[in-house]
Amino acid sequence: MFQVVRKLKLLKKELRHLHSKNFQNILTEADEDRERLKQVQGKLQTNPNNIEYQQLESQAYQKFKTSYLAELFLQQRSKATWIRLGDDNTKYLYLVIKHRKLQHATTQLKNRSGLWENDPAEIAKLIVGYYEDILGRKTEHRIKAVSELICQGTTLSEGQQNELIKNFEPSEVKKAMFQIDSYKSLGPDGFGSGFYRAAWSIVGEDITSAVIEFFQNNRILGQINATSIALIP
Repeated sequence: MFQVVRKLKLLKKELRHLHSKNFQNILTEADEDRERLKQVQGKLQTNPNNIEYQQLESQAYQKFKTSYLAELFLQQRSKATWIRLGDDNTKYLYLVIKHRKLQHATTQLKNRSGLWENDPAEIAKLIVGYYEDILGRKTEHRIKAVSELICQGTTLSEGQQNELIKNFEPSEVKKAMFQIDSYKSLGPDGFGSGFYRAAWSIVGEDITSAVIEFFQNNRILGQINATSIALIP
Protein backbone atom coordinates (compact mmCIF):
# COMPACT_ATOMS: atom_id res chain seq x y z
CA MET A 1 0.00 0.00 0.00
CA PHE A 2 2.86 2.36 0.79
CA GLN A 3 4.32 1.72 -2.67
CA VAL A 4 1.05 2.85 -4.31
CA VAL A 5 1.02 6.12 -2.37
CA ARG A 6 4.69 6.77 -3.19
CA LYS A 7 4.23 6.11 -6.92
CA LEU A 8 1.19 8.39 -7.14
CA LYS A 9 3.08 11.16 -5.37
CA LEU A 10 5.96 10.90 -7.87
CA LEU A 11 3.50 10.88 -10.76
CA LYS A 12 2.11 14.28 -9.77
CA LYS A 13 5.25 16.07 -10.93
CA GLU A 14 4.95 14.66 -14.45
CA LEU A 15 1.24 15.42 -14.59
CA ARG A 16 1.85 19.06 -13.63
CA HIS A 17 4.36 19.35 -16.47
CA LEU A 18 1.86 17.80 -18.91
CA HIS A 19 -0.85 20.21 -17.78
CA SER A 20 1.29 23.32 -18.18
CA LYS A 21 2.39 22.20 -21.64
CA ASN A 22 -0.94 21.19 -23.20
CA PHE A 23 -3.90 22.43 -21.15
CA GLN A 24 -3.07 25.91 -19.88
CA ASN A 25 -5.21 27.86 -22.38
CA ILE A 26 -8.31 25.68 -22.63
CA LEU A 27 -10.39 28.07 -20.50
CA THR A 28 -9.52 31.03 -22.71
CA GLU A 29 -10.50 29.08 -25.81
CA ALA A 30 -13.94 28.34 -24.37
CA ASP A 31 -14.73 31.90 -23.21
CA GLU A 32 -16.25 33.17 -26.47
CA ASP A 33 -18.56 30.19 -26.85
CA ARG A 34 -19.58 30.48 -23.20
CA GLU A 35 -20.52 34.15 -23.58
CA ARG A 36 -22.48 33.53 -26.79
CA LEU A 37 -24.40 30.68 -25.16
CA LYS A 38 -25.22 32.89 -22.18
CA GLN A 39 -26.69 35.59 -24.43
CA VAL A 40 -28.81 33.14 -26.44
CA GLN A 41 -30.12 31.48 -23.28
CA GLY A 42 -31.10 34.90 -21.93
CA LYS A 43 -33.21 35.54 -25.04
CA LEU A 44 -34.76 32.08 -24.84
CA GLN A 45 -35.77 32.58 -21.22
CA THR A 46 -37.75 35.67 -22.16
CA ASN A 47 -39.49 33.80 -25.00
CA PRO A 48 -39.25 30.01 -24.40
CA ASN A 49 -41.66 29.11 -27.24
CA ASN A 50 -39.63 30.86 -29.94
CA ILE A 51 -38.44 28.14 -32.37
CA GLU A 52 -35.57 30.25 -33.71
CA TYR A 53 -34.20 30.90 -30.20
CA GLN A 54 -34.52 27.19 -29.37
CA GLN A 55 -32.46 26.27 -32.43
CA LEU A 56 -29.85 28.97 -31.73
CA GLU A 57 -29.54 27.82 -28.10
CA SER A 58 -29.08 24.20 -29.17
CA GLN A 59 -26.42 25.15 -31.74
CA ALA A 60 -24.57 27.40 -29.30
CA TYR A 61 -24.60 24.71 -26.63
CA GLN A 62 -23.24 22.08 -29.01
CA LYS A 63 -20.49 24.46 -30.16
CA PHE A 64 -19.58 25.13 -26.55
CA LYS A 65 -19.34 21.40 -25.88
CA THR A 66 -16.99 20.81 -28.83
CA SER A 67 -14.19 21.90 -26.54
CA TYR A 68 -14.42 18.57 -24.71
CA LEU A 69 -11.12 18.99 -22.91
CA ALA A 70 -12.26 22.29 -21.45
CA GLU A 71 -15.51 20.76 -20.25
CA LEU A 72 -13.75 17.76 -18.71
CA PHE A 73 -11.16 19.97 -17.02
CA LEU A 74 -13.83 22.24 -15.54
CA GLN A 75 -15.85 19.31 -14.22
CA GLN A 76 -12.81 17.88 -12.45
CA ARG A 77 -11.61 21.24 -11.17
CA SER A 78 -15.02 22.27 -9.92
CA LYS A 79 -14.97 19.28 -7.55
CA ALA A 80 -11.33 19.55 -6.50
CA THR A 81 -11.09 23.30 -5.89
CA TRP A 82 -14.66 24.64 -5.84
CA ILE A 83 -14.05 27.40 -3.33
CA ARG A 84 -10.80 28.72 -4.84
CA LEU A 85 -12.24 28.88 -8.38
CA GLY A 86 -15.90 29.31 -7.54
CA ASP A 87 -16.56 32.13 -10.00
CA ASP A 88 -15.35 30.23 -13.06
CA ASN A 89 -17.21 27.09 -12.14
CA THR A 90 -20.39 28.95 -11.29
CA LYS A 91 -20.48 30.48 -14.77
CA TYR A 92 -19.93 27.17 -16.47
CA LEU A 93 -22.29 25.12 -14.33
CA TYR A 94 -24.96 27.84 -14.54
CA LEU A 95 -24.92 27.58 -18.34
CA VAL A 96 -25.16 23.80 -18.29
CA ILE A 97 -27.94 23.76 -15.71
CA LYS A 98 -29.88 26.42 -17.60
CA HIS A 99 -29.56 24.43 -20.82
CA ARG A 100 -30.88 21.28 -19.17
CA LYS A 101 -33.80 23.14 -17.62
CA LEU A 102 -34.76 24.62 -20.99
CA GLN A 103 -34.27 21.28 -22.71
CA HIS A 104 -36.48 19.37 -20.26
CA ALA A 105 -39.03 22.09 -19.57
CA THR A 106 -42.70 21.04 -19.86
CA THR A 107 -44.61 23.85 -21.60
CA GLN A 108 -47.92 22.00 -22.08
CA LEU A 109 -49.62 18.85 -20.85
CA LYS A 110 -52.92 17.05 -21.56
CA ASN A 111 -55.45 16.82 -18.74
CA ARG A 112 -57.89 13.96 -18.09
CA SER A 113 -60.34 15.46 -20.56
CA GLY A 114 -57.76 15.42 -23.34
CA LEU A 115 -57.36 19.20 -23.34
CA TRP A 116 -53.95 20.89 -23.38
CA GLU A 117 -52.96 22.89 -20.28
CA ASN A 118 -50.38 25.69 -20.73
CA ASP A 119 -50.54 27.29 -17.30
CA PRO A 120 -47.52 26.21 -15.17
CA ALA A 121 -49.68 25.93 -12.03
CA GLU A 122 -52.17 23.61 -13.76
CA ILE A 123 -49.32 21.53 -15.24
CA ALA A 124 -47.87 21.11 -11.75
CA LYS A 125 -51.25 19.92 -10.43
CA LEU A 126 -51.54 17.37 -13.23
CA ILE A 127 -48.09 15.96 -12.48
CA VAL A 128 -48.75 15.75 -8.73
CA GLY A 129 -52.14 14.14 -9.33
CA TYR A 130 -50.63 11.56 -11.70
CA TYR A 131 -48.10 10.37 -9.11
CA GLU A 132 -50.65 10.46 -6.29
CA ASP A 133 -52.78 8.03 -8.29
CA ILE A 134 -49.79 5.69 -8.60
CA LEU A 135 -48.17 6.03 -5.17
CA GLY A 136 -51.23 6.93 -3.10
CA ARG A 137 -52.00 9.92 -0.94
CA LYS A 138 -50.84 10.87 2.55
CA THR A 139 -52.68 9.15 5.39
CA GLU A 140 -52.91 9.90 9.10
CA HIS A 141 -52.33 6.32 10.24
CA ARG A 142 -49.55 3.91 9.40
CA ILE A 143 -49.73 0.13 9.66
CA LYS A 144 -46.91 -1.21 11.83
CA ALA A 145 -44.77 -4.17 10.75
CA VAL A 146 -45.23 -7.37 12.73
CA SER A 147 -41.79 -8.38 14.04
CA GLU A 148 -42.85 -12.04 14.46
CA LEU A 149 -43.56 -12.33 10.76
CA ILE A 150 -40.23 -10.69 9.86
CA CYS A 151 -38.33 -13.24 11.96
CA GLN A 152 -40.10 -16.04 10.11
CA GLY A 153 -38.93 -14.71 6.75
CA THR A 154 -36.13 -16.01 4.53
CA THR A 155 -32.66 -16.05 6.14
CA LEU A 156 -29.18 -16.69 4.78
CA SER A 157 -27.84 -20.21 4.78
CA GLU A 158 -24.40 -21.00 6.21
CA GLY A 159 -23.00 -21.23 2.69
CA GLN A 160 -24.39 -17.79 1.80
CA GLN A 161 -22.92 -16.31 4.98
CA ASN A 162 -19.48 -17.75 4.12
CA GLU A 163 -19.83 -16.31 0.62
CA LEU A 164 -20.20 -12.82 2.09
CA ILE A 165 -17.06 -13.03 4.24
CA LYS A 166 -14.70 -14.76 1.80
CA ASN A 167 -11.61 -12.98 0.42
CA PHE A 168 -12.04 -10.72 -2.59
CA GLU A 169 -10.70 -11.72 -6.00
CA PRO A 170 -8.69 -9.29 -8.21
CA SER A 171 -11.49 -9.38 -10.78
CA GLU A 172 -13.94 -8.14 -8.12
CA VAL A 173 -11.69 -5.21 -7.24
CA LYS A 174 -11.52 -4.18 -10.90
CA LYS A 175 -15.27 -4.56 -11.32
CA ALA A 176 -15.93 -2.36 -8.30
CA MET A 177 -13.50 0.31 -9.55
CA PHE A 178 -15.07 0.41 -13.01
CA GLN A 179 -18.54 0.81 -11.53
CA ILE A 180 -17.53 4.18 -10.02
CA ASP A 181 -18.48 7.14 -12.20
CA SER A 182 -15.46 8.73 -13.90
CA TYR A 183 -16.50 12.21 -12.73
CA LYS A 184 -16.82 11.46 -9.04
CA SER A 185 -15.17 14.00 -6.75
CA LEU A 186 -11.39 13.73 -6.53
CA GLY A 187 -9.64 12.67 -3.38
CA PRO A 188 -7.23 14.97 -1.49
CA ASP A 189 -4.40 13.53 -3.61
CA GLY A 190 -6.04 14.86 -6.80
CA PHE A 191 -6.59 11.45 -8.42
CA GLY A 192 -10.14 10.49 -9.35
CA SER A 193 -11.74 7.22 -10.40
CA GLY A 194 -11.48 8.30 -14.05
CA PHE A 195 -7.68 8.30 -13.77
CA TYR A 196 -7.55 4.77 -12.34
CA ARG A 197 -9.94 3.45 -14.99
CA ALA A 198 -8.01 5.03 -17.87
CA ALA A 199 -4.63 3.82 -16.55
CA TRP A 200 -5.76 0.45 -15.21
CA SER A 201 -3.37 -1.49 -17.44
CA ILE A 202 -0.52 0.34 -15.68
CA VAL A 203 -1.74 0.88 -12.10
CA GLY A 204 -4.31 -1.91 -11.80
CA GLU A 205 -2.03 -4.51 -10.25
CA ASP A 206 -0.75 -2.12 -7.56
CA ILE A 207 -4.24 -0.81 -6.73
CA THR A 208 -5.67 -4.33 -6.53
CA SER A 209 -2.89 -5.45 -4.16
CA ALA A 210 -3.47 -2.42 -1.93
CA VAL A 211 -7.24 -3.03 -1.71
CA ILE A 212 -6.86 -6.74 -0.94
CA GLU A 213 -4.16 -5.93 1.65
CA PHE A 214 -6.59 -3.61 3.43
CA PHE A 215 -9.28 -6.30 3.72
CA GLN A 216 -6.74 -8.82 4.98
CA ASN A 217 -5.13 -6.76 7.76
CA ASN A 218 -7.82 -4.08 8.35
CA ARG A 219 -5.25 -1.28 8.18
CA ILE A 220 -5.05 1.68 5.83
CA LEU A 221 -2.60 4.56 5.44
CA GLY A 222 -3.73 8.00 6.56
CA GLN A 223 -2.91 9.46 3.13
CA ILE A 224 -5.46 7.18 1.50
CA ASN A 225 -8.14 7.53 4.16
CA ALA A 226 -7.89 11.35 4.33
CA THR A 227 -10.78 13.53 3.22
CA SER A 228 -11.60 17.22 2.95
CA ILE A 229 -14.82 18.77 4.21
CA ALA A 230 -15.77 22.23 2.98
CA LEU A 231 -18.82 24.29 3.95
CA ILE A 232 -20.32 25.93 0.86
CA PRO A 233 -22.80 28.75 1.62
